[in-house]
Amino acid sequence: MCRIMRLGVLLPTVVLAWLPTGIHAVAADAGMHPAGGRVVGCEHFAFQRAKVAEGLGGPAREACKSWHVSMCVDQDGTAYAVDAENCQVYRVKDGTVRVLAGDGIRGYRDGPADRSRFDFGVGSYQDAAIQTDAEGSVYVAEGMAGRLRKIHRDENALWHVRTIAGGGSRMPTRGESIPATEMEVGCASRFALAPDGTAYYATRSGVYRIRDGRGTLVASREELLPVVGKNIHDWHVGGSHVTPDGWFYWMPCGGPNLLRLNVHTRQVEKFGGVDKVVQGLDGPTLRETGFHTVFIVYTPDGKIMFTSGGDESILRRIKDARAAHLQKDGTFLPGGKEHGWHLNSPLCIDPQGRLYTETGIYAWGGFIVRVTFTDDHARE
Repeated sequence: MCRIMRLGVLLPTVVLAWLPTGIHAVAADAGMHPAGGRVVGCEHFAFQRAKVAEGLGGPAREACKSWHVSMCVDQDGTAYAVDAENCQVYRVKDGTVRVLAGDGIRGYRDGPADRSRFDFGVGSYQDAAIQTDAEGSVYVAEGMAGRLRKIHRDENALWHVRTIAGGGSRMPTRGESIPATEMEVGCASRFALAPDGTAYYATRSGVYRIRDGRGTLVASREELLPVVGKNIHDWHVGGSHVTPDGWFYWMPCGGPNLLRLNVHTRQVEKFGGVDKVVQGLDGPTLRETGFHTVFIVYTPDGKIMFTSGGDESILRRIKDARAAHLQKDGTFLPGGKEHGWHLNSPLCIDPQGRLYTETGIYAWGGFIVRVTFTDDHARE
């Protein structure tokens, strides 16, 4: 049973092995990350279930929000969450929620963070993503607008917002590098961010990279189609990630397949899914497993993933190249009489291996629960 933890209880820091993440390597070392263990506790991390049109800051577990579809946690333990309907970005630090950026009016404006404006879409198409780099800057994707925005501190330690990709009218071709702000599609609903701030994302025309203010085409649609099929666009949530050794992972349109691309060699693989939507099918291998998920999150090395959300409202973990429904395999049993939580949409995994997830059946309006795993299995 998933039990409520006292705030402040932390797992020991685990050093990850940065090994090549071929499918066989994934299977060999997946157990070395805390997220691969059994649940030892859950805690209400932030926000109330109630939807408040204008949002509400304050103590983290008493703050309110509207829908949000993305969250991240930096190396210092500070969390950032997108409130998509209110077009704001929240910062959760030391048990308190504050607005980091956005004045609450849908639109587009760079500049001082408290005067900036975002457009995260409307209704169930509120497609946005948020990540942080090693320097503590925050990157936010506006999926429908095709823009990538950066929230950073200036020389006076004041937060500012600027557009780093999107807003233009063309896309780079093979071998071409163009200013990222000239790109018509400067980001997708989900994007992957390396610690140095390099971003990768997939669109209908291929996989692109944003680095040092320049946009390049990593792999074209024509290169990807023979392996991944026609559905390559990372649109309407799903999830993206890039590992330290250069594997870009993504799940177009929330499934049905899991894809990855080596950004150095352009080797592309379809490593999960059965080419059609099959909800909750845990097959003997990932290529025999069905997906119809909305969210997928990854450990830094890409060896462990969690999927759930939307119509497929079961939390599953991919480990050892297999997927398993956590409530079925006995890892934990949330939703009991103790608290009534139904853990659903995975939002992120923090540097200590803890999973952040929302509650509810269609969980975009739920409060955030933090799940802590034991790493005892790593010493077995």
